[in-house]
Amino acid sequence: MHYVTEDELREAYGTCPFEKYKLPEDARLTPSARQFLIDFRIEFEGDERGPKPHGEARGIHGGPHREPTVDLGALVFDANLLGARLRLLARRALGVDNTVARRTERVGRLWQEARSASDLVTADGHADPAGGPPGPTPVPTFDAGIHPVFFEMASVHAQIGRYARSWARAKESLGPDEARVVSAWVSEATTVCELLEEAISNAEEEV
Repeated sequence: MHYVTEDELREAYGTCPFEKYKLPEDARLTPSARQFLIDFRIEFEGDERGPKPHGEARGIHGGPHREPTVDLGALVFDANLLGARLRLLARRALGVDNTVARRTERVGRLWQEARSASDLVTADGHADPAGGPPGPTPVPTFDAGIHPVFFEMASVHAQIGRYARSWARAKESLGPDEARVVSAWVSEATTVCELLEEAISNAEEEV
């Protein structure tokens, strides 16, 4: 099973813009990829088992009503990608901000090595029902005194936030158990982003 990601769609769209998209056989859209198609008003079909948006995409009509479902395998796929990105950030932050390096390595390894959705729920993790996805991405001050790794932290924050917001929306289509897993992951993603926000803020104060 291949999961088509938002990055794949953005790259294809950047090469040659399109108004319609047909999902290949034996493939599914990740929530962020589906949201990209909706946001860009691109007609699409072939993702009957994917998460449902608040409104149907223009020109695409659904079949008989049925309980929407989300394959949490797509969450694992997204987490694997973000985990690899976090671990790269952790390596680059080592020696610059060791607190960020250690914590992003811990979470990044967990996400990168996950093989099932349950692997994403840590013993010390928690789902905050009242909590939400990460806030706006911080914008570091352009100053020679601020190490480039803090700009990379902002980039990673933006990536995690984009995926977390997509999954927070997709949670509406899940049953209680699946929603709990997604809530826990979104909560962890928000915690990581808050760590990056604090690190960037501290770096700016030291300039």
